[in-house]
Amino acid sequence: MSDLQAVRELRPDELAIPPRRDEGDVVMAEMLSVRLSWLNDAVEHQTNKILHKVAGLNMLEWRCLLTLCTRGPKTGKEIASACNISPPQASRGLRSLGAKGLVEWSGGSDKRYFGPATVTDEGWRIYHRISPISQRRNEWLLSDLTDEDRDTLFRLLAIVRKRVDDGTHIDHLIENKAENPAE
Repeated sequence: MSDLQAVRELRPDELAIPPRRDEGDVVMAEMLSVRLSWLNDAVEHQTNKILHKVAGLNMLEWRCLLTLCTRGPKTGKEIASACNISPPQASRGLRSLGAKGLVEWSGGSDKRYFGPATVTDEGWRIYHRISPISQRRNEWLLSDLTDEDRDTLFRLLAIVRKRVDDGTHIDHLIENKAENPAE
């Protein structure tokens, strides 16, 4: 196994389809949030290794650079929104890219940046180097799925994501019906 592929070893419970259970004990491997976290950790670990080896970037820097290259100049706040990260993370990612000469700002000083960040020629060179690798990797990750499987996977992820958005008021999940049987 190459250094790029080195991730935590896959456990059998990560591949098993969880059985349906009645209410009762919670089994970590049966929780959707845990399964998604395990998958994300493994994919992100491998991604960071690739980014570091190819361009000396980390995942945060790549997300910021990718957003700027595909969506044009953006402020830190706009990057945060587009990447679903916090404004301080966006600022950290942009400052790091600026220190590497991959982005620049038209206003401000060495310590304080103003206005939207733009990609430098070197930033574009890095983007064009990583982008095809990223596309090949995405295809490789999904290569064991049929077109129908892929459509189903993304459809199911969208359904669950929508459910999360619909659940902004989750007090009903916190209340213990056993303690309030009259309800």
